[in-house]
Amino acid sequence: MSSPVPPSQQVVSALVVQQCLRLAKSRGIPTDRFLKGAGISREQLAVGHLQLPWLPVEQQLHVALEEMDDPLLGLHISALINMASLGVLGYVVQTSSTLRNLIDTIIQFDTLLSNLGRTWRGQEGNTALWGWDCHIGDALVARHAVDCVLGCWASLLANLLRKRTSSPLLGVQLQHSGPRDPQHLREYEAHFGCPIQFNQPRSALLLVPETLESTLSLADPTLHSALEEHARLILNKRTATGGVALLDQVRGAVRGQLARHVTPTREDVAEELGMSGRTLHRKLQDAGTSFRDILDALRFELAQDYLREPALTVEAVAQQLGFQESQSFIRWFRQLAGTTPGDFRQQAQKAAPPG
Repeated sequence: MSSPVPPSQQVVSALVVQQCLRLAKSRGIPTDRFLKGAGISREQLAVGHLQLPWLPVEQQLHVALEEMDDPLLGLHISALINMASLGVLGYVVQTSSTLRNLIDTIIQFDTLLSNLGRTWRGQEGNTALWGWDCHIGDALVARHAVDCVLGCWASLLANLLRKRTSSPLLGVQLQHSGPRDPQHLREYEAHFGCPIQFNQPRSALLLVPETLESTLSLADPTLHSALEEHARLILNKRTATGGVALLDQVRGAVRGQLARHVTPTREDVAEELGMSGRTLHRKLQDAGTSFRDILDALRFELAQDYLREPALTVEAVAQQLGFQESQSFIRWFRQLAGTTPGDFRQQAQKAAPPG
């Protein structure tokens, strides 16, 4: 059993972020605002296999979830996801020969999409279990993530076991609490087609054991083997290069601390990354940069974005960037931009398109 990775080392595939943005946009959440807050460029988003630091994405998802105010959003996302949109993992899963093979394939390759949880398979008495242990720290985001993952699996079963005359699902167990609205409970039951139990010690689909040996409708052993090898090569290459680059990990940790309106320090970031401040300094030096350079670059990028927001005073911008005093922020900004925050704001407003 693998242990959860530290939050600062959690990552998510750009493919997953694409799916989140697709629904968020349909609910009126500005894509550019989400990407800017998460520190993701459109160029990065377009590279599906790219692994992105999770914490900034998690923060933006929390804000978006509160705005959308949909207690079943995870289920609603799962109904929209096409497995083909999940890259090589989606294809290799669909070509599995049996349900047992499918689950084991997900267990082997689910880190292609993220390291935010662990897929597992087990059995208790006459019940087979297919579960997901969620390692997301934010409770609101975690709730919807669990609903989305298990909801996707249920949809996948319905699609690949179409020839079965009876449902393979005996029930669903969810760790989170149940909905208050009876109509929402009916939606859960309609999506999964079986009884739902909440406040359980785990989140899992409960299956008829014989279902594990059922042949799937898109089974293709030859193609599956080729896709499996391709997926293995991607994981091996990612392991060889250290997964998410250290610079991205540092930027993610710094963004997380800035989002909490604290002053990021090299020691605090190093602790998040599981190393000493001296080791982090040496590794950044080897990469041709420094902690101060990364911090200044991120602060300057955010400062320009904040100053374009008329509702934020210079004092508020300074506080959001972790400066103890607004004068310190003004001196720092002038040194980097060659102008004061107030002058920059005026110039930005003049350059902005009307309306």
